[in-house]
Amino acid sequence: MASRASWRGRAETTLSAADTGFVGRYWRRLLELEFVERSVALASKAFVSLLPLVIVVAAFLPTGLRTGVFETLISRLGLSGLALDYVQESFSSVDQIRSATSLTGLALTLLFAVSFTTAVQRVYLRAWRRPAERAFNDKRRALIWLAGTVTFLATVGSVGRLLTGLPGTALTLTVALAGSTCLWWWSAHTFLRGHLAWRPLLPTALLTGIGSALYGAAAGAWMPRILEGNVEQFGFVGVGMAFVTWFVGFGFLIVAAAAASPVLVEGDGALARWLRAGGVLTPGAPAPLPAPSNPPSLLDYLRRPTPDPDVD
Repeated sequence: MASRASWRGRAETTLSAADTGFVGRYWRRLLELEFVERSVALASKAFVSLLPLVIVVAAFLPTGLRTGVFETLISRLGLSGLALDYVQESFSSVDQIRSATSLTGLALTLLFAVSFTTAVQRVYLRAWRRPAERAFNDKRRALIWLAGTVTFLATVGSVGRLLTGLPGTALTLTVALAGSTCLWWWSAHTFLRGHLAWRPLLPTALLTGIGSALYGAAAGAWMPRILEGNVEQFGFVGVGMAFVTWFVGFGFLIVAAAAASPVLVEGDGALARWLRAGGVLTPGAPAPLPAPSNPPSLLDYLRRPTPDPDVD
């Protein structure tokens, strides 16, 4: 009992110190965002709306751009070998996609994809505690973002096909990292309706851009095994289950990166002062909403009473 009390005391001291710093503030912001629920919601919307839109739009692009889009997707999803064969078999050919897609179907696919952008935007707005506004302009921003995302996928894939050898690979990786970071920097600014200055959004851009590249590279180690195991157990339904697994991780990356910038900006260190230099909000932007009155701390979880197993 003495050792347990001693361990608990040391844990409380450590958590108390962490709770007043970045770790504690970051944890409270993640809880405020309901990061688990948000990550799963982003994953489901990406799988049922964003991914189909990319595939349909790519089918109508010129051959070079279409190949670039699919190769970028394959690289980001970490697919190779049998896993790649399973995915290719699960999708229709380009001609089948074109013949099966009507203007109404394309419009509905685009409408469903906007639901994903809306979910991402809510993450950013809630992370920065932005007030609600009329949603018409948000839909316009969503369409622009979707066009920018497809352009990014096509560009990165096309560069990878044109450049070969070690120098070409290095340049392709540089373009991918820089492009991904710029894409998410622009995405955060766009989804926040231009109310936030560019500098405070840089940590989110770096974390999402570089993090997504590393996540895609790491997926090459585990995604094929999960996909092949799911297909063996569930058939082609396992392909969808594997995709959802990948998107859950990517959804958490988006939420975690979105929460990082406001927490860093609110700090007291040199980085926080640099991020705040020149102002956080743009001229004319409405004030943020107030923070929760009693946010949970790290110590709250340590001090939570353990249920008595003898009590029904």
